[in-house]
Amino acid sequence: MTDLDERIVRALRERAEGTVDTDRLTARAVAGGKARRRRRRAGAGAAVGLVAVLGLTVGTGAGWREGVRPPHAAAPGTSAVTPPRADDVPGAASRPDLVGTDPQVLHFGLDPARARYLGWEVWSGVELVRADVGGGRAVTVELTSSAAALMHGVVNGLPVDLSGMTVEEAYDGSDRRHRGRGDTPSWVRLWQPARGLYARATVTAATAREIDVALRALRLGDSRRCGDPVRLTTLPTGARLTGCRVEADSFPDTLRVSLRVTASEQRQMTVSFEYASSIASSRTEGNRTIAGRPAYRYPQGEQLELLGFPKAHLVADFGWPFDGFTEQDAALVLGGARVAEDPIRPETWD
Repeated sequence: MTDLDERIVRALRERAEGTVDTDRLTARAVAGGKARRRRRRAGAGAAVGLVAVLGLTVGTGAGWREGVRPPHAAAPGTSAVTPPRADDVPGAASRPDLVGTDPQVLHFGLDPARARYLGWEVWSGVELVRADVGGGRAVTVELTSSAAALMHGVVNGLPVDLSGMTVEEAYDGSDRRHRGRGDTPSWVRLWQPARGLYARATVTAATAREIDVALRALRLGDSRRCGDPVRLTTLPTGARLTGCRVEADSFPDTLRVSLRVTASEQRQMTVSFEYASSIASSRTEGNRTIAGRPAYRYPQGEQLELLGFPKAHLVADFGWPFDGFTEQDAALVLGGARVAEDPIRPETWD
C-alpha cells in the first residue's frame, strides 16, 4: 500500500469511528489544503488533492475546536527551508551506489539560491526532492542507482504508465510531453547524470523550462539528512528505518515528517510529526504514560500519540493494514524520539 493509500484509509477511519481529534486533523487539513492549492495552480494531480479534501471534510465536519483556526486560506509559505547537510556522507557524484540505500540521507541537493525546497523523501530505493524554481510550478527530481526502482514510483498528476518509460534505453535526456489534466501538459525527462546513476525530472507546465532550471540547481556533490527535525533513536528488535518523507510546502505555517519503521513486509509502523501554527491548544491529559510523559491511545484503534509538543502531534500508527507491532513497540519508538526544540527554526534540528 502506498503512503497515499494509508493517509486516505486513516482519514476515513478517523471519520467513521470514535471521537474526532480536531486539533490533529487541523494540522493535516491546513498542510494538505495549502499544498493542494499550490499543486492545483501547478496543474498537479488530484491524488494529493483527495487527501486534502478528506482532511478538510473530516476536520470541518466536526467543527473547529475553540481557539483553533487555520491560517488565512490564501497565505502561502514564504520562508525557505533546506534539509540539513550531511557533510560526512559522499554525494551521488562520487558514490552513485549509495543513492537510495539509507532512508536518513539524500545524496544530492539543490542550490537554495535557485530553488525553494517544497519537500523531500527517501523511499523504496529512490531519493526525491520537490522544488519551486521560480516559475510557480513544482518540479520533482528523483535519483536512484537502479532504473528498475523508478518503475515502481508514480509521480502525482502523470500517467500511471509512466513507469514503462524507465527502461535503460529511455534515459536519453530528451523531454517527453504528456497530456495533463486540463489544458496544461506534463513533461518528463530521464537521464543519467553519472555512470550507475539514473534520474527523472517531472513538471506540469506549458513548457519544460522549469526542468532546465532545476537541473542547473542540482548539486550531486551534496548530501543532506532527510528525517530532521525528528529522529528515532530506539526501534523494536529486528526493525529498521525504511522510509522518510518531509512536506514543507507551507513552511513555516505547517510542516509534516513521516518515518516508516519496518520489521517485515506486513510488520510496519508509521511515525508522523505534524506541526501547524494554527493550533492554539493541544491535549494535555493522556490515558497512557511513556518514559514519564503523558501519551494518548486513540479510541479508534492502533494509534499512539506522545503529548507535550506545542502546536504539534507526534503519532505512531502501528495498526491495520499492517500487523505485528504492538502498543509497547510504538511506546518504545516514541519514547526514544528526538524532536527539535523549535520545528520552524532549522538551526535547532541538529
